[in-house]
Amino acid sequence: MNWDTAQGQILDADRRYVMLRADVLMGLFRRLDEPARTQALDALGQAVREQGGLSAKAYWEAIHHDPQALLNSIAHISAQLGWGNWDIQTQRAGGLQVRVTNSPFAKGFGAHDRPLCRPIVGMLTAVGQLIYDQHVQVQEKHCCAQGRHVDCLFTVLPKSNE
Repeated sequence: MNWDTAQGQILDADRRYVMLRADVLMGLFRRLDEPARTQALDALGQAVREQGGLSAKAYWEAIHHDPQALLNSIAHISAQLGWGNWDIQTQRAGGLQVRVTNSPFAKGFGAHDRPLCRPIVGMLTAVGQLIYDQHVQVQEKHCCAQGRHVDCLFTVLPKSNE
């Protein structure tokens, strides 16, 4: 990451980042009524899948299509960008289990009855499609915003393993 204060930008190669407080971003969603809230959260997740997926693809190419290196890189970069601490485990039956502690999306929103971490779902979808070279199903099984867990738990399954 290049913090170019002279130009007022944060760059990773040609990909520009913006620093924004999590409670400000998620406050936008907190202020929306349903169904607009769910639609906006879904749109954010889709935008991350598309645009964040371009970053993941650049890393994928740089590491010569090494799945474990990509997972390690994504976990490391996610922590650097403030997206929480990601613990990514490969499951014996296929697919991945990703445990995220300190999700800025859940913490920034506050208590809610449903999972909120659509940006993480979007990024895991992009990463999963690179690793498995096919469409994947990503599900947030539980979210710390729901109050019953201290973390958020995601599964990533190739569509053929559903």
